[in-house]
Amino acid sequence: MKRFAAVVSVAILIVLLAPLSAGAQPVTDTPSRLRLDVTQMNPRTLTSTSTTLNITGTVTNIGDRRISDLQVRLELGERLGSERQVRTALSGTPATAASNTRFVDIDPGTLEPGQTGQLNITVHVDGTGGGLRVNGAGVYPLLVNVNGTPDYGDQARLASMSLLLPVLGAPGKAGAQPPGQPSKVTMLWPIADTRPRIVAAPFNGKVVLGDDVLASELRPGGRLYALVSSALAVRDEPQVSKSLCYAVDPDLLDTVDGMSRGYEVRTPTGNIAGGGVDAAKAWLASLRELVANQCVIQLPYADADLSALSGVRGGDLMNYALNTAQHVQQLIGAQPLPGVLWADGPLDPAALASLQATGIKTLIADPADISGGGEGGVAVKGTSLRAQPVDSLVSTGLTGASGNSAALTPPQDPAIGAQNGLATLAYRGLTGGGDSVLVAPPRRWSVPESELTQLLQALGDLLDHRMLTAASLPQVLNTAPTGTASMNYTAEDVASATPASVTGSMGSVEATMADIRGAMAVDPTAQVDPDQLLMPLRYALVRNCSTAWQGSSDAAEVSANDSRTQLHALLGQVTVDTPAVPISLASGSAPLPVFLQNMLPVQVTVRITLNNSTGLRTGDIDDQLLPAGLGANRKITIPAEALRAGRFSVTVALSTPGGTQLGNPARFELRSNQYGVVTLVLTIAGGVALVLLSGRQIYRRVRARGAR
Repeated sequence: MKRFAAVVSVAILIVLLAPLSAGAQPVTDTPSRLRLDVTQMNPRTLTSTSTTLNITGTVTNIGDRRISDLQVRLELGERLGSERQVRTALSGTPATAASNTRFVDIDPGTLEPGQTGQLNITVHVDGTGGGLRVNGAGVYPLLVNVNGTPDYGDQARLASMSLLLPVLGAPGKAGAQPPGQPSKVTMLWPIADTRPRIVAAPFNGKVVLGDDVLASELRPGGRLYALVSSALAVRDEPQVSKSLCYAVDPDLLDTVDGMSRGYEVRTPTGNIAGGGVDAAKAWLASLRELVANQCVIQLPYADADLSALSGVRGGDLMNYALNTAQHVQQLIGAQPLPGVLWADGPLDPAALASLQATGIKTLIADPADISGGGEGGVAVKGTSLRAQPVDSLVSTGLTGASGNSAALTPPQDPAIGAQNGLATLAYRGLTGGGDSVLVAPPRRWSVPESELTQLLQALGDLLDHRMLTAASLPQVLNTAPTGTASMNYTAEDVASATPASVTGSMGSVEATMADIRGAMAVDPTAQVDPDQLLMPLRYALVRNCSTAWQGSSDAAEVSANDSRTQLHALLGQVTVDTPAVPISLASGSAPLPVFLQNMLPVQVTVRITLNNSTGLRTGDIDDQLLPAGLGANRKITIPAEALRAGRFSVTVALSTPGGTQLGNPARFELRSNQYGVVTLVLTIAGGVALVLLSGRQIYRRVRARGAR
């Protein structure tokens, strides 16, 4: 299994299940000198039949001094008796040891800089033989403590790691009895990518991805493969299946579906063929098998920042982010629960209003995002929405304690919170109370397959022992709200939202799309709906607002630039052909031939404008309806009259009637040897008038001389 390092100066939470990886707790007496990796912990949950606890791993000298006398021991704190104590342990605060083991030598006992040693410690858990003493069922804080002596220093704690150890029965004693009212557990299972991948999606063409990372995530050993295959492993366990509800991102489904039909990957030297076609087909088939007849809910498309999206042109794009249930069903064969949405973070009033307008009735929310209400679902003040809070204790166990940087789960460490997530679930099971426990893992969860499988199996064990009761998400949502609450949308949320430069760009693109849509119509031959033609670009705009970009304005700007590029590519498919040679007007009043090209599969109404046309007079030019020519040129003639002989140029441009430029203007080189009829008549008339005036002037002069 991949090993996850932890530097002693960074506190992180331990992972769940074999083999284990973990991070170090910053309880050290010297600067960072050792990295501690735990690769195995067995068992992960103690029962009445457990006799020993074994932990194996490595320590690496990451300092610049030799370290000698390396030893390790385990320290067990008192049983955590309240939720507050559990939260304190999750925050990274070390517990006072109630029992310690003897120190055990690490092999080798001395490490030069860069060297790695092995630790292997097995201890009794009944208090005998210098082991740990576990007195009863509960959740205990456990510390792995590594001591050593660096050159020119004294012996000190150089690395440590803290974790929560769930105990369902003290060794040699009867196991914990199920509570009178077991808590009802429901777990969301996120099927979402870590970020949007599509950078171009031409209508009826191959999608283009920004990289080919997703292909590896869909294959065995990949993150998305693990999420699907681990859930399939417990698909036939009815209680576990009942408690699971799959939260899917339609953008991920669109991306994998596009990959399955052949796709390209953008590189600095041009697009290349993607290598994940077969992996995409296999993964989609597995996902369809997994969700068949199971609970499914939707995430916003591309996990969009709905508050930012609702401010783009009055919320024009919200429908594309939210009304995706039919699309999801077409792709995976499962109908998401109607009106249920799991959004990321709090929402502002405009977003809440848009949710109601698009048919959303229930929001799954973090308790930190709502104020007031009871323990269960609450009515959101000023709206018709219901908010269903997730269990904050289990969420903290899975993701790390918010507001405490020492306990946050580092994003590069897969499954780091799984052990503590299981421990908090065990705590809910041991305390009972009959409340609903809605478990929400990180929406971009990254955990190895073996650990996910065993996590679900551990959940199954808690259900089988009636420590918890499985509840479907519809059961949870069918309970009456317990009060009212307000949605918290703070200045901090505003600061972390999609940058105004990005939403401004989105608004400009959307306005242009609205104009071009007004110029389009269904072609009777091609039979393509213009809205279908523009839909990939609208989804591209939604991706600009993905919460995956939060904290990286550059990434959001790149996404916005991709959308503008796609728009320009669309507009460039309606254009004017530039003549290869100068056009010779056959006569002074000859019409000007212009060839127009429409590569789009819809009819487009265009307006023709002539610029820099000094020396040429044209008649009125009506708007032209171009059929879906799919590459064929359409010739039109523009009434024109040369005002002078010679060679001159004219620029011909196309636009929609609303003013959106189409394609690139074409420069026409013209050659004329004759004047037009009107020009000639005017020229002759002017000459005759000049002769008459000159003759009159001569006549007057002659008479004046005769009079002398």
